[in-house]
Amino acid sequence: MEDRPAALLRGIRRDSKVLELGPSMSPMAPRSAGWDVTVVDHASQEELIEKYRNDVHVNVANIEKVDYVWRGGPLHQAIPEHLHGSYDVLIASHVIEHIPDPVAFFDSAAKLLDPKNGILALAVPDKRWCFDALKQVSTTGQMLEAHRQHRQRHSSATRFDASAYVVFDGTRSSWGREPLPALYLPDTLDHAFEEFQAWSEDPNAPYVDCHAWHFTPASFALNVLELGACNLCYWHIDWLEPRPTVEFFTQLRRGAATFPSPAERDQKRLSLLKQILLELREQTDWLVEDRHASPMFDAQALQEVRDITAMLRASPVMQEQATREWHLLTDTASMLNAALRPSRALWHRALPVRRVIARLRGRI
Repeated sequence: MEDRPAALLRGIRRDSKVLELGPSMSPMAPRSAGWDVTVVDHASQEELIEKYRNDVHVNVANIEKVDYVWRGGPLHQAIPEHLHGSYDVLIASHVIEHIPDPVAFFDSAAKLLDPKNGILALAVPDKRWCFDALKQVSTTGQMLEAHRQHRQRHSSATRFDASAYVVFDGTRSSWGREPLPALYLPDTLDHAFEEFQAWSEDPNAPYVDCHAWHFTPASFALNVLELGACNLCYWHIDWLEPRPTVEFFTQLRRGAATFPSPAERDQKRLSLLKQILLELREQTDWLVEDRHASPMFDAQALQEVRDITAMLRASPVMQEQATREWHLLTDTASMLNAALRPSRALWHRALPVRRVIARLRGRI
């Protein structure tokens, strides 16, 4: 089985001073494994054990002592001020999508972590491969609005959307890159409207949790870049890695991304916007395409390009050989592209027919 914590926390020393937010029953840096960790959660250890006591899928023995309970207000205010700036790493696994005001979260992280070398390590659901699959990706403008409103609880629109557009595949709420033969809406439109109507402006009203934000890897990268450009996020992405199933991992470091000019920054934004479409296309293909009949050349060629790029970076001695292979690959790709152009055009023109066939076969 894959070691998720090791993948997320690579490059981070076990003796680092760690702050983990919302670990509940699945800590990424547990004390039992030797981590120097301070735990922040929405409830105490005793309350969390009681909450999950009867859940057969939860091992309550994994729930560790909670040092600080955070039930509202900015995150950094839940931590004593003398500890601000003292942490090396802030870990949040499947947390940011729940936070009503992500901009405030990024700001609190900047206050809590070491001003020079602090690392923000996030495990984030990839909306394409879980119950958020039919929801739209979240925009920077929506985050800006949430921050302007100093949002401490989810909006009425968020409450409606979270209920109206949640989707399951049979009994599953998450999956990998695979056909979804039993996709359905587990909630009713009537219930979604009831959630909307039940929303209250009263700050003392009960807090209702949900996924407020929905990301693909590229959409998250775009949000971070744009918030940084607006001087509202003091972080940039050091690395971001899509995972095989429901999530992607990322580490952020201090300082917003910088570009030689606004034009080059906009070029990067455009590239990410295009990448979002390609990511959503991958999700859509699993819904409407017969994967066994789909051409695989593009994915295979992409992997070859990645392999050759790695060779180029690995050693200057291999650059000449890699360059020859690159030219061979591009020449072959050009010939194949020309040869496949008629069949590719026919394949795309047949898309409406293929969608009808997919519907008849019960794929959507």
